[in-house]
Amino acid sequence: MKKLVLILISTLTIFISACGNTNATKEREPSTRVPNSVVGKWYDNDPDEGMRIWDFNDEGIYYFTSEKMYGKEDETYEIWRAEYSIEGDTIYTYKEEATLEYTSYGFRLIYDSGYEVKLYEYREDALEQISEEDTKEEYYESIKDENGCVIEDGVLIRYYTEDKEITIPDNVTTIGSAVIVTELENIDKLTIPGTVKKLERSAFNEIPLGKVIIEEGIEEIGDYAFTDSYYTEIHVPESVNYIGEFAFRCSELNNAGKIYVKKGSYAEEYFSQYNGDYDGAKIIVQE
Repeated sequence: MKKLVLILISTLTIFISACGNTNATKEREPSTRVPNSVVGKWYDNDPDEGMRIWDFNDEGIYYFTSEKMYGKEDETYEIWRAEYSIEGDTIYTYKEEATLEYTSYGFRLIYDSGYEVKLYEYREDALEQISEEDTKEEYYESIKDENGCVIEDGVLIRYYTEDKEITIPDNVTTIGSAVIVTELENIDKLTIPGTVKKLERSAFNEIPLGKVIIEEGIEEIGDYAFTDSYYTEIHVPESVNYIGEFAFRCSELNNAGKIYVKKGSYAEEYFSQYNGDYDGAKIIVQE
């Protein structure tokens, strides 16, 4: 009798273990990845849409759509498609180009503005990355000071704010990329004190700004620093000795904008190539 019981227990244990291992080793969906190619099905996370699926075919056509709409195209819903091409490490998509970098998880697209898209071979990996990004942002928010700033070694990394008028703290020497985090539709006034020496690439990219005062003392304004910020006026001081590529660019004309520069300054020389008009914004030279 004891022997029979032991046999039953042993059999049951093996059965439970096998079930557990089946769940633990659940296979991933088949990969569509082609080595050193973008051809296939890929996953990424969009802040607004959530998980998205990208599909590149070998005939030079690609599209992306939200995961919930993927595979549901019919006469009532059409997925937008466009052409793409690759030359070396550059991929050309609809009206844009980006640096293409193959990775262990898939590949990433790095745009001139500094924005990048990471495309994952497996959905599980994209989900894990989403969690990491959320955790990183949660960490920054948890260590912000009483003014909503995260500053490390003089570098402003984040500025969480709901104020319509803001001034960068005077203990900041460098402003990092994409520093402003806000629910506001626009900020009326931004003041950058002269204690700041450098604005990194895409510092205020796509942050709707009103009046921008850059005080004397600031020396470098990086690439895409104010791209698509649609400022109403921006004051560039004499102390600036470097302005990066497309630092004040607007994708659509900024006809309400004005750029003030000092006569004889580097900024005047920089903007002189635009004959008084920079993407719609009027360039005003002051004595």
